[in-house]
Amino acid sequence: MADNPFIRVGSLIADVPGLERGVTMRATNTQQTAWRAASGKDISQHTVVRPGKDCWQVIADSPVWGDAVRRRQEEILSALHRANMEVSMLKIKVRPRATPAPATNAKLSSRALDSETADLLAETADSLTSPDLAEAVRRLSLHRDRK
Repeated sequence: MADNPFIRVGSLIADVPGLERGVTMRATNTQQTAWRAASGKDISQHTVVRPGKDCWQVIADSPVWGDAVRRRQEEILSALHRANMEVSMLKIKVRPRATPAPATNAKLSSRALDSETADLLAETADSLTSPDLAEAVRRLSLHRDRK
């Protein structure tokens, strides 16, 4: 059988210099509890903490929450020390949560109005006293199904 040039990514990651084998980046329950207590309910709901040896990486889901951690960093570090967590620095990163993909053209075409509804909107636009509202309703009536 020929040599297989395929190399699993997991085996490559294990050989990266500076990474220790068996060290997890996930916070233990004790560390999570200490983070929640130190940062408060609001901040902890919008952040994920990845403890290191003496530096904890804090990933915020928006710049607002990243800034909130930055402003309260000394207070949070003091609370973590009181909880017997050996951390000297917080490294703050902002990574927004995944957002749903925008609607495709196929989904937009399913929003077309049937001819009866489009005609009703056009008639309604003619009877409105507000010119801006009448124009908006007329534009809506143009979204009729082209079948």
